[in-house]
Amino acid sequence: MSPLLTHRRSRRRSRARRLVVPVCALVVAAVLIGGVARIGPRSGPFRTSVNRSFGAQGAVLVDLSNATGASLRRLMGAMPDQGRQALQVDLDDVTAQAGDQAARAAALASNGGVEGRFATVLADRAQSADEVRSAIDGLLGLRPLPVPGAPAAPATGAAAAALLSSTQATDRIAAAGRLLAQADRSYQVVRRSLATMAGHARLPTSRWITTASTWQIGALATQVDLVAASTTLAAVHQLGLSVVQITPPAVPSPTGVATPGVSVLSPTQTVVLSVVLTNDGTVDEPHASVTFTLTRLPTGTTTTTTARRAASVLAGRSVSLAPVTFAVKPGNSYQLTVAIAVPAGQTVAAGTTFEEGLQISPST
Repeated sequence: MSPLLTHRRSRRRSRARRLVVPVCALVVAAVLIGGVARIGPRSGPFRTSVNRSFGAQGAVLVDLSNATGASLRRLMGAMPDQGRQALQVDLDDVTAQAGDQAARAAALASNGGVEGRFATVLADRAQSADEVRSAIDGLLGLRPLPVPGAPAAPATGAAAAALLSSTQATDRIAAAGRLLAQADRSYQVVRRSLATMAGHARLPTSRWITTASTWQIGALATQVDLVAASTTLAAVHQLGLSVVQITPPAVPSPTGVATPGVSVLSPTQTVVLSVVLTNDGTVDEPHASVTFTLTRLPTGTTTTTTARRAASVLAGRSVSLAPVTFAVKPGNSYQLTVAIAVPAGQTVAAGTTFEEGLQISPST
């Protein structure tokens, strides 16, 4: 074959190779354009369905949130006239409802878009409700009630939270109000955004703050002062000895007639005292103290032995104190006294002291 013919064939192959690249690019572009053209119409109905589904589920939560917000507004105005127990129940209910709504909104938030912003609104409302409860609890020395089915906190290990002044409580509630106002504004943005998206889903209107002036610092300070001064919300201290058990127990009198205030015990060298301390008041008693005193009554000088037990007792609860053991001698008589260190503010002294004479039978 001649060199000239070979050169011409080489040039034809080179031109063919150069045409392959743009032709492939055109084919790929055509495929992509066709795919996009198909995806567009299909994604519209999908997004419409998603947005409308979210709107329907969100509307249910908004209705619940509106009811919770109304409960909080009523509670804010009615607090000074309530009792401590009723107020705690209402505070716990509002907080629990808002927390449940926030959790359900978070479950709907599949992305950080409008669903995520909706979840943030309900989370902020839940946080505000909890802040209001914490402020009132701190002001009055209240404690959230145990949740049914949840592990109970041990009464002996309960530590009282530091009390808040009226100013501190007011500042915390005002901060909660500012967060609520922000959440209300954010919700309006979420509502408008969803209405403009595919499907044009509609959420109900929702505001937790309907009268801004009631959440201003001056109005809140006045309301908090009323709460602090309320007689129905005043703390009631009432510690008492519900059980005082002496071991060994008293033996029946040989004559069948017992001496009032005196227990005759069988021969023993130790007396064990078991006490149950009950708090019938409306406030926790984190520093309850009981003193045990045993005084021997010989013919001459007396001998006194003392022991103390401390405990933390929640309002409406009882605790068993660690037993106290005293050494005694058969044939001797003693005077036993068990006395509560009465908390400041407790006006009822009944049940705070136990006294009993002990006669230890001689050894046989």
